[in-house]
Amino acid sequence: MHVRHLAAGLAALLCAIVTPAAAGPAAQAAQDESNGGVRIMPLGDSITDGFNVPGGYRSDLWQYLAADGHRDDFVGSRSNGPARLGDHDHEAHPGWRIDEIDAHAADWVRAASPRTILLHIGTNDMIQNHDPAGAPARLAALIDHVTAAAPNADVLVSDLVPLADPAAEERAQRFDAAVPGVVSALAARGRHVHFVPMHSALTTADLADGVHPTGGGYSKMAARWYSALISSPVTRWEAENPAYAAVHHADLPATPTASGGRKAGHIDYADSYLQYTIDAPYTGGYRMYVRAGNGMGTRCGHLLTVDDGPATAVSHPSLGWDEWVITGVDVQLRRGANTLRFAKGECHAEIDAIDFATPGAPTPWI
Repeated sequence: MHVRHLAAGLAALLCAIVTPAAAGPAAQAAQDESNGGVRIMPLGDSITDGFNVPGGYRSDLWQYLAADGHRDDFVGSRSNGPARLGDHDHEAHPGWRIDEIDAHAADWVRAASPRTILLHIGTNDMIQNHDPAGAPARLAALIDHVTAAAPNADVLVSDLVPLADPAAEERAQRFDAAVPGVVSALAARGRHVHFVPMHSALTTADLADGVHPTGGGYSKMAARWYSALISSPVTRWEAENPAYAAVHHADLPATPTASGGRKAGHIDYADSYLQYTIDAPYTGGYRMYVRAGNGMGTRCGHLLTVDDGPATAVSHPSLGWDEWVITGVDVQLRRGANTLRFAKGECHAEIDAIDFATPGAPTPWI
């Protein structure tokens, strides 16, 4: 995987290059997209916006929601992202700190009326070294204002993704350690707030420039947000990890958009396959999500076998190579080791990773 690592000072400049005066609500009007259903506001800075990777985590998050048939409406005063992101609206402002978001957040929330808010904020406070000790109090004030403006909304608050610069990361870790306490104190006051552990979902290998995630890193963020939204752990299994996966008459090309930096490609022949050995904690039903790529111009996919069961077709729409789509599949696994094989199906498709979750009743947040 070829990842461009910049000096920490340049990374800080990239994250802070858009100033609040230049990127206010009127700077980029939303396109008034509305898909009905639950209104979700992605709220934050350039990481929520999708610096380096248009759409950021929002693209894969939309794919998870669509894979499970949820009808949702991303909301906010800004709009951008790729075609695979079904609703481009958001409230992310590159370069903004906690206090700068706080100055407008109540107005944004009142205007958009979200049911659910996804908040990842504080990175710019850390890389700008802007009173990091006071950042937890600023976060508490921001959440307090947001929940007062939208008392019936659920606010999911994450800690920060890792930072490559050691000094900034040390500041971030102190901030991260305080975030659960900020959330629990507000929850004790009756506010609908919930903590989401985001820092542990990524490593610095998932960063493109020391601050912002790669495409694969954003995908890991999306999986962690979706895990919180469905109240079930989402466990990722990478196609290139030899501890549990192998390809036969296929290959594992590098691509920066893939989670982990590689994908399983050229599953093109009668004897080609990607095979996983999955250790399941219980016998029963699981929800599997296949992160797949298809640039053939028509639906293509794979033949999936689980242990000694019959093969079933898993197909994916054609959005383009490395324009990842997430396809949901219900599978039955037995407790312990299971063998899942993706063989060549109709035409050609690639696989980046698969995720597993426990099926259950959806939360009202989605």
